[in-house]
Amino acid sequence: MTEPFASSFVVGTAGHIDHGKSTLVKALTQIDPDRLEEEKRRGMTIDLGFAYLQLPSGRRVGIVDVPGHQRFLKNMLAGVHGMDAVMLVVAADEGPMPQTREHLAIIDLLAIQHGVAVLTKADLVDAAWLSLVREEVARLLRGTSLQCAPIVAVSGTSGDGLDELRAALDAELGQTTPRPDVGRPRLPVDRSFAMAGFGTVVTGTLVGGALRQGDDLVVLPGERRVRIRGLQQHNRPVVQARPGSRTAVNLSGRLDARLVVLPNATQPLRHRQRLLIYHETAEAMVELSLLEADELRPGEEGWGQLYVTSPMVALDGDRFILRVPSPALTVAGGVIVDSAPRRHRRKDAVVLSELGLREHPDPGTAVVLELGKHAWGLSEGDVGRRLGGSRQQLADTLAPVADRGAIRRLGSRWVTREQWERLSARVTAALAVYHQGQPLRSGMPKEELRSRTGIPAELFNPALVALTGDGVVVERNGEVAAAGHRHGLTPEQESAAGAFLADLELQPFNPPPLADLVRRHQLAPSLVQYLVTQGRIVRVNDDTVFARSAYDDAVGRLRTHLSEHRTLTVAAARDVLGSSRRYVLPLLEWLDAQKITRRIGDDRILRG
Repeated sequence: MTEPFASSFVVGTAGHIDHGKSTLVKALTQIDPDRLEEEKRRGMTIDLGFAYLQLPSGRRVGIVDVPGHQRFLKNMLAGVHGMDAVMLVVAADEGPMPQTREHLAIIDLLAIQHGVAVLTKADLVDAAWLSLVREEVARLLRGTSLQCAPIVAVSGTSGDGLDELRAALDAELGQTTPRPDVGRPRLPVDRSFAMAGFGTVVTGTLVGGALRQGDDLVVLPGERRVRIRGLQQHNRPVVQARPGSRTAVNLSGRLDARLVVLPNATQPLRHRQRLLIYHETAEAMVELSLLEADELRPGEEGWGQLYVTSPMVALDGDRFILRVPSPALTVAGGVIVDSAPRRHRRKDAVVLSELGLREHPDPGTAVVLELGKHAWGLSEGDVGRRLGGSRQQLADTLAPVADRGAIRRLGSRWVTREQWERLSARVTAALAVYHQGQPLRSGMPKEELRSRTGIPAELFNPALVALTGDGVVVERNGEVAAAGHRHGLTPEQESAAGAFLADLELQPFNPPPLADLVRRHQLAPSLVQYLVTQGRIVRVNDDTVFARSAYDDAVGRLRTHLSEHRTLTVAAARDVLGSSRRYVLPLLEWLDAQKITRRIGDDRILRG
């Protein structure tokens, strides 16, 4: 599942040890940022922790939880780099402490101007004490870059105040200036680790420009050239990362190759053997993973995956030499068939079959195999860069493969048939769940569908066009529904709606308050909205609704009066309808909003 960049921000914590920073992050995100066993054992954050959440506005936020202890200030400084906003955490039962002040001073020096002061453990103190701590924190913030920051009291254990905190963070991030994209991406690395099945992963906050899956980078110091095998934001794979996002990058140091052992080699190649690879002008140490057998004897061939200790720039089809380091002997050579592969299981028939196809692929097979390595396919330009050849050669390759249905174009990208089927299944499954839970809605909002399916934005609209053309979905008025979906009321809901409408029609121009009617008939808000959408009632304000027949009658009477008298006052409307100001005024304001009437002073006239 790979999606494109969406609006993304980085928020960090700051504050004294044991003031509840990690507890707060876990309460906000349901993710425990303390990832080290020592942290859990000692009950304190030592290294940087990471979590993520989505705010009510839809903004995605990566959260960096920094250690509060003075001994780990270096780690705190690594984490505070690149923050869009900060949560300055102060325990309500202790108030500001030494690291509170030191962290605030660092924030001020770095000119981080957006944030929220969070009073944690608010459930442990009474209101009077909480008020004193709030005043002390306000004094502490004066004259700093956070002097305008809101102060929010929360309890990480009970959850009180968390919604207010989310809203405050949303508001603060809404005032931030987007990080500039100057076309020179840099990723200051604050963490690196090896992950089974992925290889080396580095994380940091991206600045200066965008990174895309497949981009080549230079690692400094050392000027090592590496390739991005994958990108993640907030634990989700993405096609592209932009400045200001927490990003994880895979560095390519793995090669799939067809190996040939020299007939006169004095020893076989063995699984897990360490060798020297010579590729063009580069020399590097590699560890060999034999994929078919435990060893290859002199004169034998086989498939292997090479783990390069110093990642190198290599292309499919490149040849290389393998030597034993000591005694220095040339024992084998080979051809690279995939310069950016996934990690493979050994002795896997599917893997070996795919490698066989890669060894001497026809152009169409090469396209399908390359697209299949990427969850959401590739752009045509990326396909061309990976396969080589001119634009015309690429077009000549893609056309027949598309004609036989093996690949499909979606906007600017190409996907395989299997990827398209997975995408289609994901959309239909999401719609099925939505229709079951929202039977009165005509469809699912497009952005909600995109969010739930995780389909990249650049693919989403072209995919909807294709799914509509295939008769799988129907799109209308910003909503998407499964083809054949019919929304409507159950017999029980129709009965409740009928009783509700009958109550409205008893006093057509003096209807009971909507809240009273909802309680009386035990109506769900979704049913009321359905009646509005279907035009069976007209809701003129939060607590005033008219039956459609009463509304049409009222509009007709008021039009007649305006035709005869040219103007209409609130008092005249009240007399025409035999109603009261309580109902007439919101009705007239509604008619103004619908451009049926126009207010001029205390009078209204008929438009058009």
